[in-house]
Amino acid sequence: MLILNRLPPCQPWVRTVWALVLLSATAVAGAPALQFTLPDLQEQPVRLTDFHGRWVVVNFWATWCAPCVEEMPELQAFHDEQRDRAAVIGVNFESRTPDKIRAFVDELAITFPIVLSGGQPVPGFDLRGLPTTFLISPTGELTDTHLGLVNAAMLVERLDELEAAAAR
Repeated sequence: MLILNRLPPCQPWVRTVWALVLLSATAVAGAPALQFTLPDLQEQPVRLTDFHGRWVVVNFWATWCAPCVEEMPELQAFHDEQRDRAAVIGVNFESRTPDKIRAFVDELAITFPIVLSGGQPVPGFDLRGLPTTFLISPTGELTDTHLGLVNAAMLVERLDELEAAAAR
């Protein structure tokens, strides 16, 4: 798991606790991705299956979540740099009106698709905190789950690793 590789030097028991927390927050890597159809900010349906054949970064976030807001520019940078390789879908996890979410997204100049869960769980995407990012392979399998901040470099590095492993 990505976060365990980035922990500062610490006691072994701390790593064990983090591993248990993260395992309880994640779906099984290699399992088929669970599908969803959610409305975007224009109230048009967005389906996860629409992105089949590309890597998909599914990021659950909220406007009140400081780490979520902090990582938004990184997700946008990843989207800008990797759009031919991967898609980013932001899943807003709060019950605010589309207009309020749209204003927030416009203020941050986010151009990747934002969909609305209405604050309701999305079946199969087990959230234990925000932000949570799921990485879906081009074949639709869940490959990674990351609880906490991500940045563009982390995402590119992980895609490079997965693609190199698949090429072997």
